[in-house]
Amino acid sequence: MPDLPFHTELVTTIIAICTTACFGLVLGGVLWQRYTRALPPIPLFPGSTFPNAFAYSYTAFFILTFSMASIQNVMEPELETSLSAQILSCLIQVVLYAPFLIVYFSLPRRETPASSLLRKIGWVVLSLFSIWFFSALLELSQFNKWLAEMTDCPPVQDVVERMLHGENSEKALMAIMAVFVAPITEECCFRGFVYNILKRWNGRWIATLASSLLFASVHGSLLQLLPLTIVGIVLCMAYEKARSLWLPVVIHTSFNACSVLAILLLSEYIPV
Repeated sequence: MPDLPFHTELVTTIIAICTTACFGLVLGGVLWQRYTRALPPIPLFPGSTFPNAFAYSYTAFFILTFSMASIQNVMEPELETSLSAQILSCLIQVVLYAPFLIVYFSLPRRETPASSLLRKIGWVVLSLFSIWFFSALLELSQFNKWLAEMTDCPPVQDVVERMLHGENSEKALMAIMAVFVAPITEECCFRGFVYNILKRWNGRWIATLASSLLFASVHGSLLQLLPLTIVGIVLCMAYEKARSLWLPVVIHTSFNACSVLAILLLSEYIPV
């Protein structure tokens, strides 16, 4: 097997560490609560008779699926896939996620204080501003440039590369996946299940950091690791604020839609 580039080894190591850490936190939290009985675990789905065993096994399956797919993409970035194969992959993801989505959105609604539409819009705007502000700081501080020079990592993610140079049909598929499919499935997985399971055994703040790092790492981009970690933290805070997945889904959708629009409009200025 040929030697892998340093940035590839680094990204795959980070993915493996974040994945292992999430499993370890759950196992450690279970053992700690069982043998010390210091604090009762936070209910996973308050008011629901939904079996926790299914939630745990299904979540573990998707964490491992995300991680392995991300590692494969990082290690084989030159691997070309046809449009039909990409569409089939998209359909398989939707089918596999269907039970996840049906289960989560059919759970009893959590009590949430009434808030006006204007306030909800304010949450979305404030969340997007926080994400973009942090990203701008990284660019202005030259951190991304330093990181790229140190690790020789690609300047853009694989999905961005495809949107820049792919056929129009591929660009359309990538846009649909980014704007409509990814926000719902990723929020259901990372905020709905991973975050809640980690919070059940480790508390809110450890769950926020661990789930956000896992969310960022499986995107497979070293340059986007910090920005996407901030995105994950903001989405966890939005989830807790709204007591519902709908707010983080809207924020995630808005963020991805703006990113896709910027890529298409500013493609000539994006380094490749």
